[in-house]
Order: sequence, then C-alpha cells, then structure tokens
Amino acid sequence: MERKRLRWLPLGPKLPLAIVLFLFTSSALVACRTSDLPLTATAEYEAAATQLDRLRATATVVRARLQITLDFAGTRVAQIEQSGAFLRSNLSALGTDSDFIDANLRQLGDQPQVVAVESREEAAAVGGASTAIDLNDALSAAQTATPPARTEVTPDLHPRLDNLVLSSGVNSEDCPVDINPLFTPDSTEIYVVARAYNIPAGATLSSSWQHRDQELVSHSFQTEHFIDDNCIWFFIDQTDTAFTAGRWSVQISLDGSALSPLLPFEIVEN
Repeated sequence: MERKRLRWLPLGPKLPLAIVLFLFTSSALVACRTSDLPLTATAEYEAAATQLDRLRATATVVRARLQITLDFAGTRVAQIEQSGAFLRSNLSALGTDSDFIDANLRQLGDQPQVVAVESREEAAAVGGASTAIDLNDALSAAQTATPPARTEVTPDLHPRLDNLVLSSGVNSEDCPVDINPLFTPDSTEIYVVARAYNIPAGATLSSSWQHRDQELVSHSFQTEHFIDDNCIWFFIDQTDTAFTAGRWSVQISLDGSALSPLLPFEIVEN
C-alpha cells in the first residue's frame, strides 16, 4: 500500500517576517509600560508623603518659636505694668499732683504698642493643603514701626530724696529694715528713711515730726561729707514724745527748706 503524505495547510495567507517581528516587539513594549505604571505611582506617592512630613515638622518648629515670643512679650507687659504702678506710688509719695501723673502715664500709654502675632490654625493635615503660618505680617509690622526719638537726659544735680518711707529700724547700710506706716502707742522707735542724692558737705538736714498738724519733735544734723546715693534717717522714741494714737506726719528739710513732702502715718490703739 502506498503511504500518503500529510501536509499542513495554512489557515490564511502567509505573513511577512517583518510584520511578525513588529507585532511581537510592540506587545513586549506594552507589557513593560504596563508593569512600570504602578512603580511610578508608588514612588510619587512616597515622595509626596515625605514632603508633607517635612512641612509639618517645619511648621511645628515655627509655631513653637512664635509661642515662645508671645510668652516673652506677655512677661514684659506684666513687668512694665508693675513698673508703672511702682512709679505712680513713688510720685504720689513725693507729693506729685495726681492729674500730672495721669497725664504723663497716659502719654506713655499712647506710644506704639507691640502687637502679638498669632499663628494661623493648621488648614488640613491630609489632602495636600499645607499648614500656613503668616510671618510676613509680623516682619512688616516690625520694619515699619517707628521707634520713639531718643532724648538726651540731663543729670539732676539738685539735692533730692528718693524712696521716703517709715520703718521700725535700719540695717548696717542705714537703709530701712521694713516699710511700716502703722505704729502703736507701745512702739519703741519710729524711723523715717530716704535715699539722698547730691547733698553737699556742711549742709543741715532736719526732720519735723507733727501730730495733728502741730510740730512735737524736731531733729537735725550737719553733713560731714558729700552724700550721693546713700540712705539717711531720723527717728523718734518715747523719750521724745508720747506716741499718742492718731494722725501723724514727718518732713525732712535741707538748710531750712523742705526737701520732702509731708509723709503721713498712723499711730493706732493696740
């Protein structure tokens, strides 16, 4: 029997070799691009997350610095207020007119004030909106603020007394051991103490102690040397006069002229 030969019949017309190579290469490139897309998106996401973390860290540091600045400004304001109260009390003790004190302190209050700059709240932590802290306003205000003009202060060379107080005694530097405007009939001594400036040598300092506007005791001494920025004092005790309950006052004079205002105090019953 004669063996028959089998032949593969083509399903369609033969394709040129170039077209086959082109289709194979194109499918390979498409596969590569498709596999690279997820890698690129992941890298961009991680880069964006890193930038967001850096931005948050920077904003936190800036906010902390601003808070420190605000705390410091608040402390300075409190110190200034305390200084103003101390200045007012000293001026009043020296007999300065209250209207004059109010007018001048009001002028000080009209000077440009330091404005506290608050940081804005964080807009959104997630979603791409960055934390905004507006420092331009603070810098602009600092640059445009006009400082008050400096004035030359002429030293006061006239004799004067500062910090005139009543005390129960003095220390080794002749300064008061306490400040006490109230005494009793059993008190042993009553001191008036002040810090003296520009008191010439050979001048006569005196104190006048009055009860109900009537002078009961007067003491004086002559300075041996120039006194500047040192405490001076006078005192009375039960041997000078009885400490009668009521309203008292004391005044210090220099060469017969009043160097201090009348300083009132009270002697009260036990």
